[in-house]
Amino acid sequence: MAIKSSDQISLVDLTDGFSVILTNDSYTFPGTTNAAKAGSTTTTIVAMCGADQIPAAVDNSKIIAPTGVTTSVDTDATQPTVTISVTTAVKTGGTVDIPVSLDGGNIIIHKYFTFQIAFTGATGAAGSSAQWYSGTKITGTSTTATIFSDSGITAAKVGDMYLNTDTMNTYRCTVAGAASVAKWVYIGNIKGATGETGAGAIWYTGTKITGTSTTATIFSGSGITNAKVGDMYLNTSTYNTYRCTVAGAAAAAKWVYVNNIKGAKGDQGNAGADAITMTVTSSNGTIFKNTAITTTLTAHVYKAGAELDATAIAALGTIKWYKDGSTTALSTTGQTLNIGAGDIENKATYIAQLEG
Repeated sequence: MAIKSSDQISLVDLTDGFSVILTNDSYTFPGTTNAAKAGSTTTTIVAMCGADQIPAAVDNSKIIAPTGVTTSVDTDATQPTVTISVTTAVKTGGTVDIPVSLDGGNIIIHKYFTFQIAFTGATGAAGSSAQWYSGTKITGTSTTATIFSDSGITAAKVGDMYLNTDTMNTYRCTVAGAASVAKWVYIGNIKGATGETGAGAIWYTGTKITGTSTTATIFSGSGITNAKVGDMYLNTSTYNTYRCTVAGAAAAAKWVYVNNIKGAKGDQGNAGADAITMTVTSSNGTIFKNTAITTTLTAHVYKAGAELDATAIAALGTIKWYKDGSTTALSTTGQTLNIGAGDIENKATYIAQLEG
């Protein structure tokens, strides 16, 4: 089962022994599509002996963190605050080991801060542009949409183009579908007029011949030094085509607009998936005394920053609860887990995972 999101919470039962808690023992850093965004969070160390708070100390040089994660500790002598920062080099969640010194260094208790990354959904794929087909199966000059069932085109899209390689007629698809459904209309003919004996028509390209006028026009900046009647020109910016009707140098040759061969713009691709995050809360706090424990843990699931209800969560998967690193789930009853006397001996960490 894929783990779509998870969070954990630690509950402490104080029986007049030494105990340490982190005010924040997990955090989800915002991310890009494949790494964390640079950022930081803090957690404060609270040490107790029975019901009394005692001084705690943290040596920053002893903290063990994954590559790309740095830490710093303030100077508070009783309850120091640790700042945990990530860089864009961090690609996955991880754990920070924080050794806490009590009783003047006689007791060391290791606290573990976990973090995750809420990745941004990837950008949807770009829409596909119109496609050109060629052959001899689509024929005629009708501007009435017509089916050509033997075209051989299995999935035509509206805006796709077809060139009949015998006649040089061009056609545009107006109704999408298989060959037996798709409809095509005649657009125009791009075949040049018969050239002078011994020399065929030449295609030129550039951006100097412009417009849509069918009146023969001189384009002195075309750069064509010896155009012949029937020569063709493709404007590579607009995809308009033109035919030479008067031969000569650029200052004498005349051109008329024929048609445009640019296909229609493709559909927009689907949006990327939204990030899914989770936070676990305790209805009655996280510190209890002498086994007087009664609380309900609740897993809150968020998608794109908005909290989901039970129906939306069920559509994504199942929330499972684990205790103290076990791989066997305690409960699969949903968002809540009830904790009572006898469930915790000194301390327990409960992890909720959305699996699906």
